[in-house]
Amino acid sequence: MLFTSIFLFIARERVLPRYRTAVMVSATVTAIAAYHYFRMFDNFSHAFAVDGVNNPAAYNVGYRYVDWLLTVPLLLVELVAVLALAKAAQSSILNRLVPAATAMIVLGYPGDAKIAILNIPNEASVWGLLSTIPFIYILYVLFIELGKSLVRQSAEVQKKVRILRLLLLATWGVYPITFILAMSDAPATADQFVAREVGYTIADILAKCLFGLIIYSIARIKSAEDDKEFAKAEFKDA
Repeated sequence: MLFTSIFLFIARERVLPRYRTAVMVSATVTAIAAYHYFRMFDNFSHAFAVDGVNNPAAYNVGYRYVDWLLTVPLLLVELVAVLALAKAAQSSILNRLVPAATAMIVLGYPGDAKIAILNIPNEASVWGLLSTIPFIYILYVLFIELGKSLVRQSAEVQKKVRILRLLLLATWGVYPITFILAMSDAPATADQFVAREVGYTIADILAKCLFGLIIYSIARIKSAEDDKEFAKAEFKDA
């Protein structure tokens, strides 16, 4: 996460100014994630490696959800920003995606953290179901509404965006699966706990680092398409 942020920050000059916002948002996403992973690692060490005493209850899943609350909407912002859509179209899409992404994370937290708010049986599953509704809506906007805007993009950019949407679908799909596996009232075993955190981490790396690098490649492609002099200077050895 940290080195992806450093790379994107340095490489922002390799795209035209109109696409640098998307690259810098990508760098911000991975920087936020890097900070929270340091915090999660420290929290994990205190919960499981202090005097040989394991205390899973001391592990605060809130660090991960604060990270997602900040980074998930920004992931969607960078995807829309790099396409350089007309302001009206960009605002229309973001005004739907960002609130939906925020709702998805906020609704998922009580179930994942086992916080009793409604005081009903199987409460975690209720929060999981509620969180799924904005998730499905986000997929609809990305695959249907955003798809309408792609007709004005080059074939190469369209291909990259299709990869990004599938990447989000694949990586975000890990979270509800892991959420469902963790809904049991019985305490998680050590293997289950580690498998859950490793799964979340791999999905995060793909959904943030790889996603950001593809955003950067789209910015490079669109910069070359917009400015022939830039293309000659940047791709003279290609």
